[in-house]
Amino acid sequence: MIIRFRCPGCRTELEFDDLSQQRSPCPVCDRQVTLQVTDAMRGRNQVDRCALCDCETVYVQKDFNRTLGVGIFIAGAVISLVLYGFDQVWWAFAVLLGCAVMDGLLYRLLPDVTICYKCHAQYRRFTPRPENLPFELGLAEKFDPLDKRAEADNPAAEWHGR
Repeated sequence: MIIRFRCPGCRTELEFDDLSQQRSPCPVCDRQVTLQVTDAMRGRNQVDRCALCDCETVYVQKDFNRTLGVGIFIAGAVISLVLYGFDQVWWAFAVLLGCAVMDGLLYRLLPDVTICYKCHAQYRRFTPRPENLPFELGLAEKFDPLDKRAEADNPAAEWHGR
C-alpha cells in the first residue's frame, strides 16, 4: 500500500509505503508526521480508516488525472466540430465515438484509489474493501463545507450517507 498525503506543517506532498513504521519525517520541514496504521492495513492491505487523520469515512474512485480527462474531451470536441465544419459528419461522429471508447477503456483498465474525505490522503495498491463506497457529495460537504465562514450553518453536518 502506498499512502500519499500533504505534510501538515509545510503542505509538501509526501509518499509513505513502509507500513511497519508509525512515523514519517518530512524532508522539507523535518516535522515528524505520525501515521496510525491499523491492523487491517498491515495484515489485509485494506483501508478501513485514514492513517493520517483517523477518519473512518473514505471513498473510492478511479486513479485518473482529471486534467488529462478534460483535455481528451475538449480535444475530441474541437476536432469533431472542425470536421463537422468541413462537412465530414461521419468522421466527426467517429472522433466522438473514439473518445467515448477511449474513456471506457481507461475506466476499465485504471486501478482504484481510496481517498479520505477529511484530509484527502490517497491510498494506492490496496485490496478492495466493500464498505468503502464511491464519492458522495453530502459526505464531502459534511467534512469540507462550501460556505467556510465560522458562523455559517453546515446543512450537511448530519449527513449519514446511503
